[in-house]
Amino acid sequence: MDMSKARGGVLPRLFKRIAFTVFAFTAAAGLVFALFTYAPEAHLQHISETVKAWEAPSKPTKISKCGAFNKIDEIWKESQLKYQHLRDDKFTIAMQTYRRPKELNDTLHGLLSEEIPSLLEVVVVWNDLETAPPENYASEHGVPVRYRHSPVNSLNQKLWPDPAYQTQAIFLSDDDIYYKPKDLEFVFQSWRKFGRRRMTGGFTRCAVEEPNGKWKYTFCSTDPAHNYYNLILSGLAFAHISFMDYYSSNDAMTTKIRAYVDKHFNCEDLAMNYLVSMLTGEGPLLVKGKEPYVSFVPKVGISTKPGHIEARSQCLNYYNELFGCMPLINETAHIEPGVIIS
Repeated sequence: MDMSKARGGVLPRLFKRIAFTVFAFTAAAGLVFALFTYAPEAHLQHISETVKAWEAPSKPTKISKCGAFNKIDEIWKESQLKYQHLRDDKFTIAMQTYRRPKELNDTLHGLLSEEIPSLLEVVVVWNDLETAPPENYASEHGVPVRYRHSPVNSLNQKLWPDPAYQTQAIFLSDDDIYYKPKDLEFVFQSWRKFGRRRMTGGFTRCAVEEPNGKWKYTFCSTDPAHNYYNLILSGLAFAHISFMDYYSSNDAMTTKIRAYVDKHFNCEDLAMNYLVSMLTGEGPLLVKGKEPYVSFVPKVGISTKPGHIEARSQCLNYYNELFGCMPLINETAHIEPGVIIS
């Protein structure tokens, strides 16, 4: 076969196809250019809006306030009813500790060196699983001090409603901070009159909404225009045992909260504020003593770790997502001996 003839027949057809393809591409490009140049203004506006939509940042997601708690919750009903028989003229201290014997002993000594008329019992929540707690004893004023060895090292243990508790009021305490004895009695009586449905204590913090819709954990401002608080931390606070019971229940939300606290070893106190304000629709209550509370500020502790503020802020935003709203309520009033300041 004469291959030159075959090639002679193929090449012209190939050149024709290439020429046609180039022409078609050029025509299409010209058409697109013409459309962008001479298209009606409405079409150009549509294209411009589409591009802007791609480029524009998403708007911050604002979380709404929770409002009144109208949910029919059998667990919460049961939590409120089951402790009505307990004494309300006395209170119990639940003090959590982990391998800080000096701070613990100093705090116990500071509290028990004077008589506190309404104090019924001190329960030390001993979270050191490897070391046995000391023997129980009674203070010089006859107050029993009971060591409860936790089954797990968990911050949730302090909020467990111990079946042996005999009082409705539980004073939640860390091992490195305390009111002076006379002031603690005053705070308890203030709780009885004004704070049964609130977290009531002396250790305030603030949750503040940022422009991007996220919430930040911070120290409260001293600026008169923003002089509010919405958290009372459970290192120095009274809580009704019914709130602790609900926190420790098998409710789906509180189960997730406890799992989060155990995973991050943080923020059980923030969760208690969320629950109490959600259930009651009331904010916390700051009560000051005649003297400042004593704080040892130890070198080792959860709050001294790097990134503590950021971790607490993450807790706030997780709880907001879990609750579906923000239950915390800003308060400006506080109580101190002789006055109620709003």
